[in-house]
Amino acid sequence: MAVAKHDPRALAIGATLTKLDIARHQLGTALDLFIRDRDAVSVQCLACGGAELIEGIATHQGVEPLSTHMLQTYPHMDMNQLRKLQRQYWNAFKHMTMKNGEVRDDTDTLASFSDTKNDAALFVGWWDYCAVTKKLPLPAQVFQVWWYALNERRLTLGADLTSIRQTFPNILTAERAEQKRRLRRAVERYRHERGVLSDPRTEDSPLCFPAT
Repeated sequence: MAVAKHDPRALAIGATLTKLDIARHQLGTALDLFIRDRDAVSVQCLACGGAELIEGIATHQGVEPLSTHMLQTYPHMDMNQLRKLQRQYWNAFKHMTMKNGEVRDDTDTLASFSDTKNDAALFVGWWDYCAVTKKLPLPAQVFQVWWYALNERRLTLGADLTSIRQTFPNILTAERAEQKRRLRRAVERYRHERGVLSDPRTEDSPLCFPAT
């Protein structure tokens, strides 16, 4: 599965699908729904599905996925604990029973779900996608900056926050609906930015592909 042969633009014209294409389909559609404030449950399922697949691709290709960095940052956690934390809502959405056949009781998990739980799932998936392909579609680039703006405390100590704060000023004090609105506005603002579009690190393809 050579990264150099991956061309997302070909997905719109019916090319044979690869595992990388499938991950891209799921992550792209998840982010498209997220930006437009549509169906948070579907966003979680698509984002987690795409993230699981792209992490496997990264590992297979010898590329360190974000989960490796997370375990290094939080040495008290192991992979099983990390997986349980990352996929708690996805597992509650897709499984009716436990491994022993008993019906799952996901009442508390389902009650605590909201669109905010999609932020991390999308961030992880797109991080690993970029690690594999060395590219991101423009909306995913804007989303990453938006995520950093909402999670400054998680950035490396001494990180330059100037451009992040300039793109999303005072976003931490805004209500969730306003935070999402600013994300949409930023995507539209940069959609025709020539400098970004011409950058070889920008993937020239839509987030969500047509059916045919």
